[in-house]
Amino acid sequence: MSEPPHVETEPWERVQEWAETAFDSPIVTVRSVNAVYENPAFLEQFRPLMPDGIEQTPRAIFTTALSFSRAPPGDETTEKVLGIAAKYASREFRKSLGEDGLLHVQQTGSKDLRLRGRRTAKAFQYDAGYPLSGGALEIPGRTPELSVRVWAAIWPTPDSFAMAGGIYPLEDLATVVERVGGATDVTVEAQPGGDRREVLERIREAAE
Repeated sequence: MSEPPHVETEPWERVQEWAETAFDSPIVTVRSVNAVYENPAFLEQFRPLMPDGIEQTPRAIFTTALSFSRAPPGDETTEKVLGIAAKYASREFRKSLGEDGLLHVQQTGSKDLRLRGRRTAKAFQYDAGYPLSGGALEIPGRTPELSVRVWAAIWPTPDSFAMAGGIYPLEDLATVVERVGGATDVTVEAQPGGDRREVLERIREAAE
C-alpha cells in the first residue's frame, strides 16, 4: 500500500501514521494509510486540555491513501467513479470523526475543490464539538466543548483515491471557558477565515 500524501510546509510536522481497514464487505475491502500533521508549538500549548481518547488538537491536518481489494468494474476509471466514491467517503468520514471523539458531528456543506493541474477534488465540511478536559479547566467531572470545523477532500489517483483535510476552531477558547465558568492560562484564538485557507492549501499541496 502506498504512503499517505505528504505535507512539507512549515510549521506542520507529521506526528502519527497508521494503517487500518476502513471498510470491509463481501464485495470490496478498503484499506487506508493515514497521517496526522500538527504544529509542534500549538500541540505543546494545547496538550494539557486534551482529554483521554483524543489524539489530535483542534488545529491539525490529515492525509490518507486508500486502496481497494478490487478495481472499478469494466472500463470505469477512478476519475469516472469519483462521485460515487465521494458519497461513500463523506458518510464514512463523518462516522470516523465521531469514533475519534468529536461530538455532535454534522455535515454542513460540500464543494468541488480545484486542485493544481486543473484537477478537481470533492470536499466536505463538517461542524462538531471538540471535547476539552474539565479537570484542566478547573471544572472536574464536566466535558466542555470547543466548536470546530473539519474539511475533508477526496480525489482520484491513477489506481485508487487519496484524501486530505484539517480541523480548526470556530470560537476562542476564552469563550468556552467563560461559558462554563472554568479557568486556564492557555490561549487559543479562532481564525476561521485564515484556518480555512490554510487547510484548503494543504489539501492542494497533498494532492500534488
